[in-house]
Amino acid sequence: MINSYLRTLVVFIVLGITMSLNSYAYNFSFSQVSRPDSLKAKAKVSTKITDTRLNKPADPKANVKLSFTPFKPSKEKLLVQNKIMSGPKNPLPGDKILANVKVYPNPVSDYLNMTYSISKDSNVTIRIMDVLGNEITTLFSERQSIGEHSNTFSISSRISSGFYFIRVSVGSEIITKRISVL
Repeated sequence: MINSYLRTLVVFIVLGITMSLNSYAYNFSFSQVSRPDSLKAKAKVSTKITDTRLNKPADPKANVKLSFTPFKPSKEKLLVQNKIMSGPKNPLPGDKILANVKVYPNPVSDYLNMTYSISKDSNVTIRIMDVLGNEITTLFSERQSIGEHSNTFSISSRISSGFYFIRVSVGSEIITKRISVL
C-alpha cells in the first residue's frame, strides 16, 4: 500500500519536473527569438536629451539669458525674528506659548524636576497620566508669568513604579513627556 503511494508521488514529481522543464525550454526558445529584436531596439535608443517642443529656439547654443531675482530676506521679518528670540512681551498669533519642556532625572525615584518656558501669562497645568491616558494626579495648576520656570515635585508617595507620561498644558498647547518611575 505504501509502495503504491510512493509510486504515485514519484510519478507526480517526475511529471511536474518535466512540465516545468518544457515551459522553461519554451520560454528560453521564445526569449532567444525575441532577443535580437530587443537588441536592435536598444541600439536605437539614444541617451542624448532632445527638445521636442514645436516652438523651440532655432539655435540651442545661442546666448540664453535668464531673468530671476535672487533671494533677499526682508528686513522687517528679520527684526520680528530677533524680537521673538529675545522673548517678546506680546507674542504673534501663530507663535507657541510653551517651549523647552525638560523632565529630569529620568528614571525618577523620589523627586521629579521640570523646567519649561512660557511666552505669555497663562494657566499652567502639569499632570501625570498612565499609559492608557488616565489621569493619575495633578502636580501643578496655577497661573504663571512670562519666562523660564522650574518646579520640583515629590512623587514617591503619589505613584507606584512603572511608565507614565507628564502632560504639561498651557492654554490650548499640550506637551507630553514619558518618564519611568523606579
